[in-house]
Amino acid sequence: MRGLGPGLAVRRLLPLRLPPRPQRPPGPRLSSRPTVSGALDRAMDELLRRAVPATPVYELREKSPAPAEGQCADFVSFYGGLTEVAERAELLGRLAQGFGVDHGQVAEQSAGVLQLREQPREAAVLLQAEDRLRYALVPRYRGLFHHISKLDGGVRFLVQLRADLIEAQALKLVEGPHVREMNGVLKGMLTEWFSSGFLNLERVTWHSPCEVLQKISESEAVHPVKNWMDIKQRVGPYRRCYFFSHCSTPEEPLVILHVALTSDISSNIQQGYTGRPGPNFHDARKGQLPAPSPPSAAAMSNWRKDRLGASSSEPLKVIIIGNGPSGICLSYLLSGYTPYVKPDAVHPHPLLQRKLSEAPGVSLLDQDLDYLSEGLEGRCQSPVALLFDALLRPDTDFGGNAESVLTWKLQRERAVPHVVLGRNLPGGAWHSIEGSMVTLSQGQWMGLPDLEVKDWMRRKRRGLRNSRATAGDIAHYYRDYVNKKGLGQSFVSGAVVTAVEWGIPEPSGSGARDPSALFQVSGFLTTEDQSQQPFSLWAHNVVLATGTSDSPARLGIPGETLPFVHHELSALEVAIRAGTVTPDSDPVLIIGAGLSAADAVLYARHYNIPVIHAFRRTVDDPGLVFNQLPKMLYPEYHKVHQMMREQSILSPSPYEGYRSLPEHQLLLFKEDRQALFQDPQGLRKVFGLSLVLVLIGSHPDLSFLPGAGAPLAVDPDQPLSAKRNPIDVEPFTYQSTQQEGLYAVGPLAGDNFVRFVQGGALAVASSLLRKEARKPP
Repeated sequence: MRGLGPGLAVRRLLPLRLPPRPQRPPGPRLSSRPTVSGALDRAMDELLRRAVPATPVYELREKSPAPAEGQCADFVSFYGGLTEVAERAELLGRLAQGFGVDHGQVAEQSAGVLQLREQPREAAVLLQAEDRLRYALVPRYRGLFHHISKLDGGVRFLVQLRADLIEAQALKLVEGPHVREMNGVLKGMLTEWFSSGFLNLERVTWHSPCEVLQKISESEAVHPVKNWMDIKQRVGPYRRCYFFSHCSTPEEPLVILHVALTSDISSNIQQGYTGRPGPNFHDARKGQLPAPSPPSAAAMSNWRKDRLGASSSEPLKVIIIGNGPSGICLSYLLSGYTPYVKPDAVHPHPLLQRKLSEAPGVSLLDQDLDYLSEGLEGRCQSPVALLFDALLRPDTDFGGNAESVLTWKLQRERAVPHVVLGRNLPGGAWHSIEGSMVTLSQGQWMGLPDLEVKDWMRRKRRGLRNSRATAGDIAHYYRDYVNKKGLGQSFVSGAVVTAVEWGIPEPSGSGARDPSALFQVSGFLTTEDQSQQPFSLWAHNVVLATGTSDSPARLGIPGETLPFVHHELSALEVAIRAGTVTPDSDPVLIIGAGLSAADAVLYARHYNIPVIHAFRRTVDDPGLVFNQLPKMLYPEYHKVHQMMREQSILSPSPYEGYRSLPEHQLLLFKEDRQALFQDPQGLRKVFGLSLVLVLIGSHPDLSFLPGAGAPLAVDPDQPLSAKRNPIDVEPFTYQSTQQEGLYAVGPLAGDNFVRFVQGGALAVASSLLRKEARKPP
């Protein structure tokens, strides 16, 4: 079978096994829409009213919480208790008819779009109106299905629900366009959930769970299993058996693959295989198999153990610490993907176009980055970051959508061996952000080379919102990028670095090299059983790409460690779900004047939680982030800014339940949940509180470096800070000015936006390739 490698063939697509439904009593089936008793009728209406989440207001759609888990569980339990197909059909019919699209909202939003098309308005206004229309077209029951899928066994339940719906339609128990529409919506959701990205490939051995072996033996139809000895031979030393399972239904075989180890490759596979062997291609004659893609969790764990289990005496070329956008982009460039300027491309910047035309056919990595970036201006201080961004997005700052002038070629001979160590999955801190939060930057600026976000989201049947993407989509995009570009073999997740030392002598037996360029990277690997396995690696070069969100910034005042004082928005979410903070509680104190604080204000306002919002700047301070955001693209944040300006603690205003404390300094917290402030005139005020959120930013955790990285900063006498005191690096190589072979990219080097961190990766890759070229053969 093409695409799976020599010896692989899909043998059987197995039916998903679901819990047996209650037996239907004998008798004729209904042939018309079923009727139910009055009590059951009322119970259905009450259930749907409680379980189906209401559509939140458009402006608060990203801040709206999920319905209580118990409500979705009640729907699952109620539905499972309906033994008659007629009763299930009745409930599904009511769900489709009464909880679909709000046609009044659709008509209103459609009229708004038509009106804007007839008026000369900005394009952003029309696009936002169209986004409102798209939002209104989402049926309410889709939210119910989405939240049920998060329950334990929820996806399995939805598969059975759609099977019931199809059966009810075939029996004509439910009919009409509303039912067909709901069936289509559910089918689309299941299609996304059962895509290849959510399937796990696992090998079957004689030591696999007996339940798995039994399911395979019962369902194999192409080559029926004769007896236990038969299946033992199929998973023995001369054959291999694999199965795909879905992450929501572990140990449920969906697709079975049988592999035979042969002395040659059959002709039909040779004819179907036209590409050159990649890094995961092995000769079947040696008894090896192609590495599965994507690998199973167990296989990935074994790979990590093999890679990091024992201390290695052979130095690596490069170790990248951090697997966020910076680390991913650098890994892409070090894996042999080489950027060239398209032969027929014309850059809108005339000076840059003239420079690019001087070296046709020469890789960007081999050109003089200092010369190319000279004269460029933009929203970043790094010249290489501006250069790479200008080549990837030629006129984006002027509202244009010109295509990149770069083309990419995979040249494996240029690859530099490297390892990327990260605490989380590829994507780094993006996996720790609430998935429904929208990005500050435009969605298209979050993309990495040679895979635009809008193209990826189109294939995933997703869409940008006001040109912005959700954090969940971006985290999925980064993880998918690593898989699609074949970078996974260099990434190790769950790796925590505890120490980086340099100037270590070369280990014995590895050859004589300059010890000043050798680093020792130590840490531990968190395995699947949550144990910690230590590792120690040697490297000639180390790249710091850890970002800055490791450690929340603190006020450093008395009482900050009290249990009601928190430094993450999630604490408010937990308190509201637990009922410890309600509209009748004392106010929640939110400290900070950034976007995280604004998110907390919006979240609390959605639940009618009283808020006191304190910040030390003036509302009209030019450095305040709200004064730098376009109102049309960020209406929710400008609403918070308006509240900050109009709702002083001492004056009445229309924003009930919200008070702002501009230019107030917090002095201390008391154990009886009180906070002491000092206003601009020096007067002190005390407020009773239910909860405190200190949201004033975060700092990078570089405790694994000598002096926590401070000796590497621009000002060694001050703490390292991404915004005020980053690591001092050479502008065109991003190599530390204090230590040869040590590099820093991303926020650690002062590049705080994804669109600009890629320039740092380009500079590092260019520098490392030049080092490799200088080495004698």
